Amino acid sequence: MISILFVAGGTGGHVIPALNMADYIAQKAPHWKISFVGRKDSFEEGLIRGKYDFYGLNISRSSDVKKLSYYLSISEAIKILNEVKPDILVVFGSYITVPVIIASIVKKYPFFLHEQNVVPGRVTKLFYEFSEGVAISFPETREYFRDKSKVYLTGNFVKTELLTMDKASCKKELGFDENRKLLLITGGSQGAMKINYEVKKIIPYLLDKGWQILHQIGEKNYVRYIEEIPIEEWIQKGYNPVPFIRNMELAICGADFAISRAGATTISQFLIAGLPAIYIPYPYAKDNHQKYNAELVVKVGGGELLLEDQLSSQKLLHLLDKWNDEKRLAEASEACKKISIATGRENFWNLLLEKLEGRN
Repeated sequence: MISILFVAGGTGGHVIPALNMADYIAQKAPHWKISFVGRKDSFEEGLIRGKYDFYGLNISRSSDVKKLSYYLSISEAIKILNEVKPDILVVFGSYITVPVIIASIVKKYPFFLHEQNVVPGRVTKLFYEFSEGVAISFPETREYFRDKSKVYLTGNFVKTELLTMDKASCKKELGFDENRKLLLITGGSQGAMKINYEVKKIIPYLLDKGWQILHQIGEKNYVRYIEEIPIEEWIQKGYNPVPFIRNMELAICGADFAISRAGATTISQFLIAGLPAIYIPYPYAKDNHQKYNAELVVKVGGGELLLEDQLSSQKLLHLLDKWNDEKRLAEASEACKKISIATGRENFWNLLLEKLEGRN
């Protein structure tokens, strides 16, 4: 029996692709053993435990790298490896993964890295030469590695089933008019206060212009936001603010345009669905990777880049008026699809099979 250990934590941008890939493997090879390493008492533990075996490390935040306890967790990782005895590890680079990578090198366990962003993170660049290879999500990422023989273009591990559904059917299932354009607004799973604040000023104008709007506010700020708007009036005109979108794939497939952060998984989903967007990168991300993700899409005509320090309701209005055009939206949608990779999980599955050839 093959044993695979996924190492992911810290953000949904790492954990969700890892879970997507684990689920795909579980369907293809239900007899394989799948385990996860993440942070103890974390959101990823809540997502994973009960579905797959979960091992928690005593790391809570990226600043822990300055503490002795962070490096002592290498011994924790070695104990986990001794127990799981994985045939291979699949690592999604972040601060949580470093102790496990070091333990894997010490114990001579092979591992693949997966890089979701256009510009690879520091963990990926630091350890890829020790790995079996790096699976990348965008062809442009290859240029950041000296040894390109270890770089494999797979695509991100995105669930594609709902992203290729009929747009009108998705709108209907979401409770919107299938004959009106739908605008999706999301600042990520936690929401984004700055985006919410500026968007709130122009909702009445957008509704009068014919847009329907699905707006993910973020659970933390939802109650306060709702208290500050004429909610019933806006809902009647086609506005639906929610704390969290439970079925984001359905929302992405049903939308005609979006205002969004530029996380790697979000962008991969948008490209597969052919959804153009105004991208407002998270400004505090290390290495500014969201900006580089967005620039890749903007370069092919799939949307606009708007930096947060330039964000205003007036600027949003100008850009939305510019994109309120069916021909432009259709052309941008096709441009997105042309650079999308919808087979990321299948491609990586084949890579795993090649590495594990002869085992079952």
